[in-house]
Amino acid sequence: MPQRVTFSLALILSVGIFLGISTPVLAQGMIIEPDVIIDWEPEPWMPYPQPLTLERQSIQIELDDQFAHIESTQVFRNNTWMDLEGTWVFPVPQGADIADFSLWMDGRELTSETMDAGTAASIYHQIVATMRDPGLLEYVGDGLIRAHIYPIPANGTKQIDMQYDWFIPIDTGLMRIDVPLKLDGYSIDMIGTLGITIDIDSPDTLGTIYSPTHDVRIDRHSPTSATVSIEKTSHRPQGDFILYVSRPDAMVGLNMLTHSTGDDEGFFMAMIAPEYEERSTEVIDKDFVCVLDTSGSMSGNKIEQAKDALDFIFRNLNEGDRFQLITFATDIYPYYDGWSNASSGNISDVRDYISGIDSGGSTNIYGALETALDLRPDSNRPMYVIFLTDGLPTVGQSTNTADIINNTNAINSEVNSRIFCFGVGDDVDYQFIDRLSREIGGYTANVAPNEDLEQPLSDFYAKIKSPVLTDIEIDIDGANIYDMLPATLPDLFLGSQLILTGRYSGSGSGSITVAGMVGDEMMEYDYAVMFAEDRGNDYIPRHWATRRVGYLLNQIRLYGENQEIVDEVTELAIRYGIITPYTSMLVVEDEMILPTPWDAGGGTFLMRNGGPQAAREMSEGLGGMEEEGTFDLDDSLAGTVAYAGDKTFYMNEDGYWVDSEYDEESMADPVRIDYLSDEYFDLLTDEPDIGEYLAVGDAIILVYEGTVYQIDPDE
Repeated sequence: MPQRVTFSLALILSVGIFLGISTPVLAQGMIIEPDVIIDWEPEPWMPYPQPLTLERQSIQIELDDQFAHIESTQVFRNNTWMDLEGTWVFPVPQGADIADFSLWMDGRELTSETMDAGTAASIYHQIVATMRDPGLLEYVGDGLIRAHIYPIPANGTKQIDMQYDWFIPIDTGLMRIDVPLKLDGYSIDMIGTLGITIDIDSPDTLGTIYSPTHDVRIDRHSPTSATVSIEKTSHRPQGDFILYVSRPDAMVGLNMLTHSTGDDEGFFMAMIAPEYEERSTEVIDKDFVCVLDTSGSMSGNKIEQAKDALDFIFRNLNEGDRFQLITFATDIYPYYDGWSNASSGNISDVRDYISGIDSGGSTNIYGALETALDLRPDSNRPMYVIFLTDGLPTVGQSTNTADIINNTNAINSEVNSRIFCFGVGDDVDYQFIDRLSREIGGYTANVAPNEDLEQPLSDFYAKIKSPVLTDIEIDIDGANIYDMLPATLPDLFLGSQLILTGRYSGSGSGSITVAGMVGDEMMEYDYAVMFAEDRGNDYIPRHWATRRVGYLLNQIRLYGENQEIVDEVTELAIRYGIITPYTSMLVVEDEMILPTPWDAGGGTFLMRNGGPQAAREMSEGLGGMEEEGTFDLDDSLAGTVAYAGDKTFYMNEDGYWVDSEYDEESMADPVRIDYLSDEYFDLLTDEPDIGEYLAVGDAIILVYEGTVYQIDPDE
């Protein structure tokens, strides 16, 4: 397993303000007592609910081979009417060279001190005990750096800059970058503006670059360099930012991570990526069929969007490729009888032809698809159908979308093409084109009426230009695998990646075999893996659950509502705190009350709430859940839902955070422990991993290793 490498930039600034505490707080110099103790009770009209807020956090990481240079800027705002003094605390990353740290505030270097793990843990426990802030528990680490901060000006800001260098280990070809962001309790719980940029420069080829926790932008500049970035405003972190960077040795590299929650329940995430190295001898000749809707509804800007996109694709064909262009409205118009070679002369001619295309007539979708699939590629040549449309089928042999999909599937079973649909405008039947793409091995992109269609098409073409592995099959031995996603395996291309997630029972060594076509040759790649009984990757269960829920909601959207699927969505949503059309996550008296805020009847709830634009956005959102496993928690639920590790907690009416796995009827009575009692710290000492769950609050009902604990707050 890769070593957990933590960029602990979610810093704790323990200021000398005490909320409702009537006596001064001393913690061996950690908290500097001010002359006046402030009882902070903001009025409803105040823009800031806390005395100290994190206005801006910027993190710049330069990763050169295994050496990382980190620059962090944090801007804190003092929302009170007096200057504050405090102690800035930084949990030292494991393996970091302390001598390389430098800490600056407003242009001057700060004097800081370091301490060992034992001293650090003792100080943290004292902070928890005195500040009544369980959120600090999760920051116990190998050691601490701390520095005195003064002043934090009244109604003003204070900027802290930090730089340090770090050597990041590689384990089985994988590096993990971990940036803790979640701050709880009296600590800062929202970041005004968050920016993270990671520039990667590797001496060898980069494989998978993937964040299982956040939707990031990845720009690959070359086979050995890339930039990863994320920007958020008014961001309430729900957990750490995690990024994996792999450097595979084989043409297809695989890295696998597992997480066990106990009771023979495990979750895995396998990252599969071709080597990002483009050799001219490996470019595979392909056949392209571009199918363009020229019906009357495509008139105006939409037809110009589509023409520009087609022009881009034809300009980027390889010499060995072949193409066909089919335009359709009421009738079908192939550009050429059969295939055209992608010679410079033929490309020039078809681009001239595209410039003269106009729109008018009805929409014969089935006829166009049938004509496209009647073309047959040469043996083992990949065939891609690029289908651009803005509307519904209105004429032709069939106008029923379900029949069109079934008939197209039947024809394609002999052709084995991939269909990629691009919906233009707001009057597209998204369910139809999504099903059409998904069932024939492609994907769908939706663009608004005035959006540039060239960008998604250019991204698509960059992916399919050099296929590495097609017709993929996965075989996993060593454990009982179930609920694996994606349900339909896509082709792999240079620069792309396949993220498998699933559940398993059993443990021990195993293997994963990845098989597929490389050109006209069947290839197999075997990898040894371990289904470990560890709890070191606690984000994987929720990552899997989010993708599973996205997949199930897409099934409802595409095929209609099924009670068994609805029940599974509801169960997963409750356990993992995922927002769905069927759950609002309201907890009353330890019971989950699940009203249905959107009409979900007949599987069309996405089309009934907010019109076509909402339908398109929801379609794209569910696609992100199913494919990427990321979602944002509704801010309105932030006070009733909390995440810690692989668990979800809900606030009941008595003020307890209740573990979603807790079942009062079937489980034994809780072991009751007073918050911050000797028994509380004994439990934390005996079970160090329980700290991340205790950090949720001072009143908790928790299921851990088969035992139910009830943490009762101070009276």
